[in-house]
Amino acid sequence: MAAWRFFDYVNARNENEILAWISSLPKKAQAKIDNRILVLQAYEGSWPPLYVSALKGYKDIFELRIGFSGVQYRPLGFFGPGEREFTLLIGAIEKGKLSRRDCETAVDRMRSVRSDRSRVHEHEFS
Repeated sequence: MAAWRFFDYVNARNENEILAWISSLPKKAQAKIDNRILVLQAYEGSWPPLYVSALKGYKDIFELRIGFSGVQYRPLGFFGPGEREFTLLIGAIEKGKLSRRDCETAVDRMRSVRSDRSRVHEHEFS
C-alpha cells in the first residue's frame, strides 16, 4: 500500500487538467514523471528536497522537480486536501524560472480544492 495518495485537479467540466498536461509531453518525459510520482507515493518519511521543494513566494505550493532531456518539468501542487495526500494542481515547465501565471493558477486551484473536494480525482498515470 502506498504511504501517500496523489490526486489530480479537475476543472468545472470534470476534465483532468494534470492528465491532459502529462499526456501532451513526450512519452519518455511522461514515464519519468510517472516514475517520480510512484517513488514519492512509497516514501514513509519526508520527501527529499531534490524531488520536491516549496515554491518561494507562494504559501503552501510545492513543485515536483523532474528533469529530463534538458527540460525542467515542474508539476505544482499542495499537501492535501487530506492527511498523507498531495494534489497536483498544474503542470509547468521551468525556463529559468516558473511563470507567474502558472504559480497564481496553482494558488487559485488550491483554494478551489480546499473549498470543494470534488475538484480532485485519484491521480491517473499516463
